[in-house]
Amino acid sequence: MDSQSVSLRWGAPGLIARRHNAATGGGTNRQPCGRTQGTTLIELMIVIVILGVLAAIATIGYKRYVARARLSEADAMLAELAAKEQLYFMDMGAYVPARLDDNLTQPSPDEAATAFIPVSPTAPGFESARTPQNIPNPQPSGWSRIGLRPRWNQLYCTYLVNAGPASQGSQAGIGQQLWTTTPSVPWFYALAACNLNTANDGSIPAGLPANATFLAVTHDSPALITINDGN
Repeated sequence: MDSQSVSLRWGAPGLIARRHNAATGGGTNRQPCGRTQGTTLIELMIVIVILGVLAAIATIGYKRYVARARLSEADAMLAELAAKEQLYFMDMGAYVPARLDDNLTQPSPDEAATAFIPVSPTAPGFESARTPQNIPNPQPSGWSRIGLRPRWNQLYCTYLVNAGPASQGSQAGIGQQLWTTTPSVPWFYALAACNLNTANDGSIPAGLPANATFLAVTHDSPALITINDGN
């Protein structure tokens, strides 16, 4: 028997090795099935965590965008209220409160939530981020008295104007924070309350929602004053 017959009968060593590798999946580098599944589960968990972080960042960004939009409304309304008060002063020689309860006592006695227009900032349905409030029809006399005509039929924030004579300071909580000394001239301040579910920094007086942001302008400054901005 020649060497070629022996090789065909018993098989060449290289041929036998190649056939063995093909039958077993290509060699000894194949990973166990359980280890492959474990790696896939870890990767899935990492993806879920990343998606959760991205969703949280997107939610925070959206809330900040909504807050800026609502505060832009408040800024415009306060500027208009201040301008109307100054025109009223030029005609009458005094400022006048603009309140839903139409309390004209001076100095204004309080910042009652029920005196805000168009809605109390403590009302259950007052949520500035998503829910607009209709302006009463007919328009409140406090606004008509100063000639205010809002450009919108609905508002996301709510408003109040208090006023007083010279040398008699504000008797209300936020008003007392606006001046270091009692004004020696007739005065007013206008407030906007925007319920944006902000953090409570302890500056909101009792009777008003602690999670609301308040903006104010005064007779002696057009600069916007922010109370409890939530930061």
